Amino acid sequence: MEVKVSRQEIFPTTIWSFDLSFLREYFPAWLELVQDWRQKEPTAGRSNRQGWNSDLRVMQMALFAPLEQAARAAFLHAFNEMKLSTPVSFRLEGWINALDQGGYNLPHHHPNRLLSGCFYLQVPEHSAPLTLIDPRPAVGLTGMPGQGANCGGLAHVPPFAGQLLLFPHWLEHQVDHNQSSASRISVGINACLA
Repeated sequence: MEVKVSRQEIFPTTIWSFDLSFLREYFPAWLELVQDWRQKEPTAGRSNRQGWNSDLRVMQMALFAPLEQAARAAFLHAFNEMKLSTPVSFRLEGWINALDQGGYNLPHHHPNRLLSGCFYLQVPEHSAPLTLIDPRPAVGLTGMPGQGANCGGLAHVPPFAGQLLLFPHWLEHQVDHNQSSASRISVGINACLA
């Protein structure tokens, strides 16, 4: 007997990865700015532990204009794939996130934004991946652990320098302890209504 089977994915969560390695020529100047900025201003706090956060003005800084342009194009690509019912006008906000040895980010999400992202500027060996937490609360009730469909848990995305990851602002995420003696440095980016 032949049985016909069909399959439908009903609640997929998309993340996008863009390789922006063509921006590497700017990395030394950006890293130097991060070091200077960090010495002059205290951490802005938020979810970062054993590290440093800047305030939210990175995307407005002239030095970061090449990243702002590339990130804007990436966000537009994601919005197009999302097939929004009406066009959206948005601005980008960005901040530096530096995790020193042992540093980590607590689980969090970015409320009242459109999409969120992370651009990786310095990713030393043994620094932790971005961990995405299954957004379906009831999936924790399953008695069937696994990695396939209908199994919940965590997804780990190992970053590389020059990568821009975009994900829904409501997707809870965290970063485990940085095991490297060098800082793991990224630029958090949110698309906000303009």
